[in-house]
Amino acid sequence: MHLLTGQTYSRSSATWVFGTVVDVGYAGHVGRHLLWSRALNAVPYGTHFRPEVIDPATNSEIIRGARRFLVSKPLMYNRPAREATATLPSSLEREVFMRAIIVMAVIGSLALAQNPYGRITGRVVDSAGAVVPNVTIRAVQSGTNLTVSTVSNEEGNYELANLPPGFYQLSAELAGFKRYERGPIEVRVGDVLSVQVTMEVGALSESVTVTAEAPLLESATAAMGQVIDNRRILDLPLPGASPMYLTQLTPGVISTNPPTHGWLPQAVDAVSNIAVAGTRTRSSEFTLDGAPNMQDAGQLSFSPPPEMIQEFRVQTFALDASVGRFTGAYVNMVLKSGSNDLHGNLVFSHVSRPLMTKDFFTNRSIYDLSSGPVTKEKLDQFWPPVLTNRYRATAGGPLWFPKVYNGRDRTFWTYGFDLLDRVRPEQAYYTVPTPAERNGDFSQLLTLGSQYQIYDPATIAPASAGRFSRQPLPGNRIPASRLDPMAQKLIAYYPAPNVAGTADGRNNYSDPKPRRIDFHSHTFRLDQVVSERQRIYITLTRSALDSRWNKAFHNEALGDRRDRLHRGYTFDDVLTLGPATVLNFRYGITRFIQHDRPQALPFNLASLGFPASLLNLLDPSLTSFPAIIPDGYANLGGTSGTKTANTHHAGSATLSRVRGAHTVRTGGEIRMVQQGNYDYGQISPRIEFGTLWTRGPLDNSPAAPIGQGLAALLFGLPTGGYIDRNPSSFEQSNYYALFVHDDWKITRTLTLNLGLRWELEAPLVERYNRTNRGFDFTAVNPVDAPARANYARSPIPEVPVDRFRALGGLLFAGVGGVPRGLWDNDWNNFSPRIGLAWAARPKLAIKAGYGVFFETLGADRNDVHQQGYSQRTSLTPSLDNGLTFRATLANPFPDGLLEPKGAAGGLATYVGRSPGFFTPTRRPGYMQRWNFAIQREFPHRVLLEIAYVGNRGTGLGVGEDYDPVPAQYLSRSPVRDQPVIDFLSQAVTNPFFGLPEFAGSNLTGRTVTRAQLLRPYPHFTGISSTSSYGYSWYHSLQVRAEKRFSHGYTLQASYTWSKFMEAIDKLNSTDLYPHRVISPQDRPHHVVVSAVYELPFGRGKRFLSRGGWVNALLGGWSVQGIYNGQSGPPLGWGNILFYGNIKDITLPKSQRRVERWFNTEAGFERDTRKQLASNIRTFPLRFNDIRQDGYNNWDLSLFKTIRIRERINFQLRAEAQDAFNHAMFAAPNTTPTSTLFGQVNSIVGTEQRRIAVGGKLSW
Repeated sequence: MHLLTGQTYSRSSATWVFGTVVDVGYAGHVGRHLLWSRALNAVPYGTHFRPEVIDPATNSEIIRGARRFLVSKPLMYNRPAREATATLPSSLEREVFMRAIIVMAVIGSLALAQNPYGRITGRVVDSAGAVVPNVTIRAVQSGTNLTVSTVSNEEGNYELANLPPGFYQLSAELAGFKRYERGPIEVRVGDVLSVQVTMEVGALSESVTVTAEAPLLESATAAMGQVIDNRRILDLPLPGASPMYLTQLTPGVISTNPPTHGWLPQAVDAVSNIAVAGTRTRSSEFTLDGAPNMQDAGQLSFSPPPEMIQEFRVQTFALDASVGRFTGAYVNMVLKSGSNDLHGNLVFSHVSRPLMTKDFFTNRSIYDLSSGPVTKEKLDQFWPPVLTNRYRATAGGPLWFPKVYNGRDRTFWTYGFDLLDRVRPEQAYYTVPTPAERNGDFSQLLTLGSQYQIYDPATIAPASAGRFSRQPLPGNRIPASRLDPMAQKLIAYYPAPNVAGTADGRNNYSDPKPRRIDFHSHTFRLDQVVSERQRIYITLTRSALDSRWNKAFHNEALGDRRDRLHRGYTFDDVLTLGPATVLNFRYGITRFIQHDRPQALPFNLASLGFPASLLNLLDPSLTSFPAIIPDGYANLGGTSGTKTANTHHAGSATLSRVRGAHTVRTGGEIRMVQQGNYDYGQISPRIEFGTLWTRGPLDNSPAAPIGQGLAALLFGLPTGGYIDRNPSSFEQSNYYALFVHDDWKITRTLTLNLGLRWELEAPLVERYNRTNRGFDFTAVNPVDAPARANYARSPIPEVPVDRFRALGGLLFAGVGGVPRGLWDNDWNNFSPRIGLAWAARPKLAIKAGYGVFFETLGADRNDVHQQGYSQRTSLTPSLDNGLTFRATLANPFPDGLLEPKGAAGGLATYVGRSPGFFTPTRRPGYMQRWNFAIQREFPHRVLLEIAYVGNRGTGLGVGEDYDPVPAQYLSRSPVRDQPVIDFLSQAVTNPFFGLPEFAGSNLTGRTVTRAQLLRPYPHFTGISSTSSYGYSWYHSLQVRAEKRFSHGYTLQASYTWSKFMEAIDKLNSTDLYPHRVISPQDRPHHVVVSAVYELPFGRGKRFLSRGGWVNALLGGWSVQGIYNGQSGPPLGWGNILFYGNIKDITLPKSQRRVERWFNTEAGFERDTRKQLASNIRTFPLRFNDIRQDGYNNWDLSLFKTIRIRERINFQLRAEAQDAFNHAMFAAPNTTPTSTLFGQVNSIVGTEQRRIAVGGKLSW
């Protein structure tokens, strides 16, 4: 807990109280909490407290009092001048940056768990058990003859650090003792192998050879995770040949990317979606050869071909204090290095329609006779040809130029090339107008019930109590003379229905909308052994993608294009400074560029009939098909796209020293994240057609399930929309970390891991200060005086004239003394790490650990707010609630477009809209993770681990609405409360009408709703930000079994039983606390099994071990498989009305069907006229036992290896994804008013069973 000690600062008549945070631990819970004293209720009027985090566990009465105080007197997020210095000016920040580099160069930072290395540690003793100092220990890597040596210290301890993954021969020498030899010992990435060396007295010319294999027990560290070895990467049936698919083999790791997804190398965003041990997706860190392999939003930047990967480790509890800036897993991938022999692979794989099965819903559409008989044309329409060809080539060996340079034992290279050519369908369903509806005839809907009645906007008239009435459209038919000409042009871009759909016409069009993917990549690594004391490597990666998709209507209305470009560079230098000291320098840079845009860019808007007065204001090179949004139907068009360039610099210097029983590592890390963005936004108009003008009989009557939005389009009467003027942005944030870590061998069998890490995420800045920075909630807005004068002429009873104020406004970075950075520096992010590993017996290890991991707030996770520098012009169709229309489809922006003013608008910026801002006092949340594990080694190289893993999240982000309609005005009725709805939606005089600051906003009409004037800040329609008082908790049982490869097979299995709860969302904006609920990423059960089995027939095998035709026919076969079983996610629900017993919603599995996934008759109110509105919601966001379908997936492969020559093999490969063709369904519809309620309409992923066939030539 933290106590807040105060200091006051006077400014005008207000008193500010600023807090000093003092650590106070309680109940074993370490966290940043704010304890509110009961004296808070006695604080004088005008005193402002500024909480960092409100602890929900604190006395509720105190917190409620604090909340009441905060609501009545809002928080001020702008600090006085003397406090603003907490954010570094650019010159001082640069000085800190340079000093950090110098410090790291001097003291180093051994990020061992971050390094692409393993290590061997142990103690040297004689046959009597006495320690033997000064023994020379050497490890020689097979294939390269790389030699790493050290000397045992006075306590007999030694460590061979920074060992590249591979097999090693270990030797020990000292005069008077026989030479000790042991091997091969397999060292994997991140391994800390404990190997005791026993010396025997004798002549050095004699030797003792130990044939024992490397230990399986992890008895030197309490960290948890899983190594994915090279055999699994190369041989398991991986969807898309993606090594990332194998992260799921690790206990505690789930993927929200389904097994039936493509998992291809260009899909770096999708394959990054792993959630780990009580954290959300995109919370993990990916590295390649020790350097961050990251792009925006916690995503992978580059996926190497599997033949280029040596192995990788997925650490779910990275105990080492040398790593940070993540809360999920640490995925450490290592590329292969060359060797003294030339090796290579040529791989080809092919997938096409004959090797695939139709997915569940495509099959239904094809054999749905209501849409016509099954013909070749129909088959091609719903299941068009599919093609995936992939070509991979890798090679590596010593660098050798005849008569010029021989790099054997010194210089090694590896290169890989990957080429993908793919066309695949993405079957989807759309709701399009029927032939009758295209001509204005909605009479068919009326036969389903009166709730489908469309009302005539031409009949809008004032009614009592500030309401506006309208009359039914006779027969639900729009007269042909009233059909808007532009609307007719737009309607022509909709295709005709081609499937039956629902009774009211939903999901009546299906299209495969094939996606075209062209991708290639290059991967290169060069290793140089400079001397026995120095070695270096460089890694270069590059990839490019051109993808086109979503042309579902086969015209310019839809269709997207994406270009991606990746560049990555890493340099690593290892120096052995002495027998017990190793120094390692590393620098890496990753650059990732993505450009999304419509295929039809530019589009000629004049062809649709838009007026020249509007077109002259738009850049014709960037105009796209306009976004047409009719309620209930498929949208047309979209934005002009985005372009993002993300650059990630990371540098470190590493130092490790063994002294006595201690292996001490100390140092730091520095990163610079830069991101250039251009969100073009809505350069072409976005025009929305809701139900505002076509519902009835009153303006606040419930909307029809479908039809009214399309009718508004045909009338040419929009209900809203906008055009954007957006700037570019260039963001940068710096990250600094220092740590100290000690692995203390207390005894031969007991190791204590102690570490402390300090992190600083420097504030995000925009290069030209084009960003908002905080919000001043108490400053008088320039619109206050004229708005008050207008309000006094026609006030509402609930807000007396003297209480109506327009206070508060946005602040701007670098303007008026406001700091440049988005947040204040937080210097208190200390992450303790502690672990205990005990080798209780030679085959039994017990370990436990605890660590703290901070979230990151940098430029790769957050973006600047550019309100004022961007400008949105809202479409205002009417100033008098539809009595007259000033903006129509034919002329949507009659007053032209607003241009951005930058910071010149001051506090009046974005009035009439909903601004958002980054809270300057926000602090990064953090995770506390702990574990207790038992490992047992069994014969035949089998390891079993059983562990409990827990996680507690504190200070997590919670979305805040600072401008809600106060709770006392909202209904608490369990049913629809029409009087409250009428009261809040009543049209009253708009005090902001005619004020120039509101031009182009949502508050330009002569009237506004009463609800708008009841808001705390009525001159805004919402004020949003994120606070840091959310929390989460996670508990799990994790079981892992592994059999290393021997006797022709290897097996891995893991099982996780867990529960993941969160409180990071609110049911209502006015709620005091976030809603405690099951997480959407909770998966109670997850089991994964993988196996590789070489059939025991043919040359060198147990049976029929002979050559000739027997071996040719029966030899060289292997089967491989992965089973992935996982619970589905809980379903999400809206603000629904439910009368029944919640327990009745879930159906037994035997009764579950895609037509009725849950009990839709359990008590849901489905009548649109009775739905809740303007109420305090009580129905939960999610339930633990009402879930989407889970995963039940088998991936199987069959290989036949043919020996061509001694070192040349050819392998025939057949790999089946979803081998048993099990349909895994997406979430059902959970909107009770929809005719699709309770129905499932798609599978997860893109396809079901697909078989890839191909070949692999290896030498």
